[in-house]
Amino acid sequence: MLLEFVKGIALLLSLCLLQGFNVRLCQKHEGLQQFIAGLLFGGITVIGMMAPIHIAPGVIFDARSVILIMAGLFGGPSVAIGAGLIAGTYRFWLGGGDYPVGLATITASVVLGLLYRYAYQQGRVKNGPVELLLFGFLAHVIMVLIFTQLPASVLTTVMHNIALPYVFTFSLGTMILGLMMQDIVNRTKTEQALHASESRMRAIVQAIPDLMLIIDEDGNYVEMLPSTNHQLYEPALDLIGSKLHHELPPETADKLLAAIRSSIALQQTQTIEYERDGVIGRRLVEGRAQPLGYTVNDKQVVVFLARDITERKVKEDEISYLAFYDPLTGLPNRRLLQDRLHQAMASSKRSGQRGALLFIDLDNFKTLNDTLGHDKGDLLLQQVATRLADCIRESDTVARLGGDEFVVMLEQLSHVEEVAAAQSKSIGEKILVYLCHPYLIAGYEHNSSASIGITLFQAHQESSDELMKRADIAMYQAKSAGRNTLRFFDNKMQAVVTSRAELENDLREGLRQQQLLLHYQSQVDVHGKITGAEALVRWQHPSRGMVSPAVFIPLAEESGLILSLGKWVLNEACRQLSCWAMQPETAHLSLAVNISARQIHQPDFVDQVLAAMQYANIAPDKLKLELTESLLLEDTEDIIDKMTALKACGVGFSLDDFGTGYSSLAYLKRLPLDQLKIDQSFVRDLLTDPNDAAIASTIVTLAQSMGLNVIAEGVETEAQRQRLKELGCYAYQGYLFGRPAPAEMLSLTTTEKIA
Repeated sequence: MLLEFVKGIALLLSLCLLQGFNVRLCQKHEGLQQFIAGLLFGGITVIGMMAPIHIAPGVIFDARSVILIMAGLFGGPSVAIGAGLIAGTYRFWLGGGDYPVGLATITASVVLGLLYRYAYQQGRVKNGPVELLLFGFLAHVIMVLIFTQLPASVLTTVMHNIALPYVFTFSLGTMILGLMMQDIVNRTKTEQALHASESRMRAIVQAIPDLMLIIDEDGNYVEMLPSTNHQLYEPALDLIGSKLHHELPPETADKLLAAIRSSIALQQTQTIEYERDGVIGRRLVEGRAQPLGYTVNDKQVVVFLARDITERKVKEDEISYLAFYDPLTGLPNRRLLQDRLHQAMASSKRSGQRGALLFIDLDNFKTLNDTLGHDKGDLLLQQVATRLADCIRESDTVARLGGDEFVVMLEQLSHVEEVAAAQSKSIGEKILVYLCHPYLIAGYEHNSSASIGITLFQAHQESSDELMKRADIAMYQAKSAGRNTLRFFDNKMQAVVTSRAELENDLREGLRQQQLLLHYQSQVDVHGKITGAEALVRWQHPSRGMVSPAVFIPLAEESGLILSLGKWVLNEACRQLSCWAMQPETAHLSLAVNISARQIHQPDFVDQVLAAMQYANIAPDKLKLELTESLLLEDTEDIIDKMTALKACGVGFSLDDFGTGYSSLAYLKRLPLDQLKIDQSFVRDLLTDPNDAAIASTIVTLAQSMGLNVIAEGVETEAQRQRLKELGCYAYQGYLFGRPAPAEMLSLTTTEKIA
């Protein structure tokens, strides 16, 4: 009897083999796999029922319970139900008096297997040997309880002969078959995970453009990924079994083999760059050798990643070019010049030879840009760059700093300063001649010139920035000397520049600390009565003392501080007019304020003037703005519009220093002026120079013909005043009537002069 049950166990083992094949063959088709599994479990059950243990007619025992339990536990509802229907149909077909008990065991086996599966999925039980053995014991005890429904005559035989072997054998069978099925499941999951991992890795390898090679310590190609053709190797599979020295030039192969062996010896990544001929031509390759830690044919191997870096190197070269070269002319830029200058200074220190910097600025380049356009200016710059390169030696450097500024750095000049200066001067004069030759720009002939500043250097006596500054200063000296020439830097020039920089900083600080103040010089009529004054700015410096306007006004113009200074003067003058308006003896006074070119060219100049008057609450006709002729040379129409707008509000205008500029009479008649001011240069020699007297007379006549008032400045003697009166000028300003003084001294000064 026990032997029959063991035969049933053997049947179960065959089921495991078949199910294992099914899982492997149909792992990508889950539905088909479950369908075949249902057929397998059901078919094996039928086979078991074909050779059962017969107890009585219509009463059989077989391994159906174990099979159907496994179908429910490992196959799930669809497999278990399918197998149960097949087994139940066959048992019903066999017939016999006790087939209902057989059908009950089939149903119970399916249900018990599914219940155990559910408990396992919920984490309440495990699929270990002990758990499966206990479950098998419980399940077959339940089966024995179902057997109690057999007739009494059969039941006695079952209980004495069948029950114990049945429970023992099939409990053990449940455990063994369950473990084997679990092993199949685990193995299948592992294989699927490995297959998925392999697929991912293969997809990653196929996606990257790099070539992955397995190479051993002797330089043999062991494996290659991807296996398809690669731009570095074609055909790729032909590499396997070949050697480095068969595929690469000897020198390159030796370098790669050395890197591979170094990687194995040090157990770390080694990187190497080399060239090879690929499918699309000669390429630059970056190779990375990483030891794998195992052997192939008793030889250590590395994974060698070959990456085509040709395009990357091209981009890096382009970036380097943009970083160190001027894209328009192809010359070194400021950064590369600084680097070469440092090298030249270091070389000068070793050799004792001198060098020179030539700072070159094109004359009137802005005019070309404004008239012909920036594209034509760019063509000129390119031709200038070519000519400069033709003027120098191979050891020298030409650089473009930006705009129309170039620098030539000369090296290996004489040890003697005088000789080095002569050498650099010779090259500078050669450059001037070359740059003066006519240029052909877009079919037009254009003439240009340059101004050059030169400074010598030796070793590290000065910093590179200081050398550039000195050459720049010398260049501006060449500009001041009339352009198209060259000048050398000297220490006196540096002292002037340093002093000017210090003065600019002091002026900036003086504006912040309110060190500036207004003095007023009276303006009187023909009877000696004061009619107004001119506001003149003064600077009371804490250590310099009273700084002359002739010193700091031009500096303010150049540095841009004139905007802040001019706004302060305007506001302070309006405040003083407001104070005068409160006193009967000064309420009639007007005040003239000088306006700079930068001020009036500001877009909001009109708003600034109106805001200052409104804040001080003054009568607009008491404010007179003084303009110079030179101010009218640029953007005249805009200035006329602004003057007209202020004139409409009551503000008066005086044209200062008249006769010294170059203003057109056509523009003059359009200006909304109230007054012309005869410059003091004509008044000074009025009594001795007939030309000055004639000019003064002409100005008076012109003013009268245009309905304008006229005032003369710089009147210092009574004879001058009398002569001006004879010419028809009836308003005066000058030391004869008082020097510029604070507001509180203005009335006293005038009274004394009148007396």
